[in-house]
Amino acid sequence: MAMKHQRRPSGMGLAHQFWLSLVLPIAIAITLYAAFSSAHRRQVLRQEATEELRNYATLLQAFVESALQRNDMALVRRRAEHFARADRILGVAAFSRAGEAVFITEAVAAEAARLGEIAARAFHEGGDVEEESSLGGQSVLFRSVVIHPSSTNPELVAVLVRDRHYIELLERSLNRGLAVTGVVLLLASAVVAWLVGRFTVGLPARSLLTGAERVASGDLDAAVPERGAEELSRLAIAFNTMTQSLREARARAEREEMARLDVERRLQQAQALAVAGQVATSLGHEIGSPLNVIQGRARRAADSPGCPEHLRAELETIARQSERITRVVSRLVSLARPSRPQVRESELLRVVEDVIAFLGPECRKRDIETSVVCSSDTVEWARVALDSDRLFQVVFNLCLNAIEAQEGGGELVVRVFPERDGPAGARAVCFDVEDAGPGVHAEDMGRIFEPFFTTKSTRGGSGLGLAIVQGIVQEAGGSVEVAASATGGARFRVTLPTDTSGAPASTTSASTEPVMMEEGQ
Repeated sequence: MAMKHQRRPSGMGLAHQFWLSLVLPIAIAITLYAAFSSAHRRQVLRQEATEELRNYATLLQAFVESALQRNDMALVRRRAEHFARADRILGVAAFSRAGEAVFITEAVAAEAARLGEIAARAFHEGGDVEEESSLGGQSVLFRSVVIHPSSTNPELVAVLVRDRHYIELLERSLNRGLAVTGVVLLLASAVVAWLVGRFTVGLPARSLLTGAERVASGDLDAAVPERGAEELSRLAIAFNTMTQSLREARARAEREEMARLDVERRLQQAQALAVAGQVATSLGHEIGSPLNVIQGRARRAADSPGCPEHLRAELETIARQSERITRVVSRLVSLARPSRPQVRESELLRVVEDVIAFLGPECRKRDIETSVVCSSDTVEWARVALDSDRLFQVVFNLCLNAIEAQEGGGELVVRVFPERDGPAGARAVCFDVEDAGPGVHAEDMGRIFEPFFTTKSTRGGSGLGLAIVQGIVQEAGGSVEVAASATGGARFRVTLPTDTSGAPASTTSASTEPVMMEEGQ
């Protein structure tokens, strides 16, 4: 069933959300601060301008009153001109109650009528007048002050005109600086928030997401860096622990599956061997009687008077080989029943020489050179805890495999080594059977001794030869191993104990019994 495509959720990433959660409050705070700061600054500047103009009006009132008490109008005008030159004072004018301009500075002479109106209002209201207005396109601040001269001089109203345009310029300049500062602060905060979000949230979260996707696709070797914020770091540790547990569970499941398959394979082999035992039993009954007849008549003919010597030798050979075949047939029959304990010993070199002599014609036919390598004193100690028939089967099957592996010629070398420590500390003898063939592939090393496993199925191999060898050797308390030879072929090393008192009884079923003429793996 096809898997449905998992739609990716749309939305903002965790790092972006973290970034916005930091930057937005900062932006809002900077904006509110700029708004309140600008309003407060405007209020403070205007209050300062008003207070400064009031102070100028008080001074002007004092100076003009003292000049009028002296009846010195020239001094009044000089002092008025002096005030008009003060910082941000555009001009000064004085009016009588009748609306006549007593003096007016040049800068505001064009606005005499307007200034007169302000003076009239001051006379009418009986107090100082202060108002904001524009003059010549600029924002200005008017301030009137009542001048009370001596009783001999009439009452006057002086009007001061102060520039207020500089306040707007100053506000714009300060607001521009505040805006630049806010933007720089906001950008710096955004960069810092982005870096912090990336390395503490973004990258760890992305690593966790990638690891989860790899696990979802079946890759349990995924691991994520254990970094970032504390919660994400702990989540990464938990994720890695989870993937390790999953890997261990998968490995455990694979081992259990392999064990199950191995049990099934062994069960199949046991079933096949059981069938082979039944067939061997039937064949044993059918072949055993004719063999006994051949053996008996050959010996009777050989013992008859007047039998030529050369014929007697041939008959003895027929009898001996018939006897050997009879023993093999009895082992075939034992495939269906347990074998009896057999604890004997035999001479290794003699059996090796018999096998080489027996296979000599086949080796010459295939252009294979044979050799037996051993030390000079081998004859004195080369005795193993295995009867000669079974030992013959071991050596024969290994040598026959080596011959059949070299179709275009080669060599067959049997090396016998001095006595050494064997399994469980017992004394043992080792011998190697080497060939110059293609060798055993690495993938077949683990199955080469399995019953019915063969690499020569197209050439009639049954897959029982090496299984028989292993069974015989293990029953004798020894071991057999396979490796590559120095020439690139195969090398089988057999280790057999030399002490018959420590050899185990042969109690296994005949699944490990040989067939002498087995054609190898």
